Amino acid sequence: MKAPPFTPEQFETLSGKSNTETQLRKWLRSLPSSDRVDFIRRLWSLNYRFALSLVRSSQLSLQEVSSLLRHWLLLGQHNAAQRLISDLEPLLGKERFWRIVQEAELSPAMREFLNYHSHGELERRNG
Repeated sequence: MKAPPFTPEQFETLSGKSNTETQLRKWLRSLPSSDRVDFIRRLWSLNYRFALSLVRSSQLSLQEVSSLLRHWLLLGQHNAAQRLISDLEPLLGKERFWRIVQEAELSPAMREFLNYHSHGELERRNG
């Protein structure tokens, strides 16, 4: 079996080599969507900023993006809260994004950071 040309570990830190990142994005879009999701999911713990960037450029369905959001909310990596909002809310739409957040089992820290970075949106929606 041929090894893939890219692994998540290669992108633990952004190298600034835009040509490599461009090649990654092109390669990723050539994969079946389940492989794209798997790659992005594995990259999350290494470099969540780049993982979110890939979500936006990987031509995933709304269902797949929603699934990734649910997964990441459960992980409770609260330092990613602001980027989840800024990157995924426009992609999913405000209503869908916040419905998913409301339905998720959030850690207290994740809830607090999502509410803070949304300027109280989560609190307003939860009444």
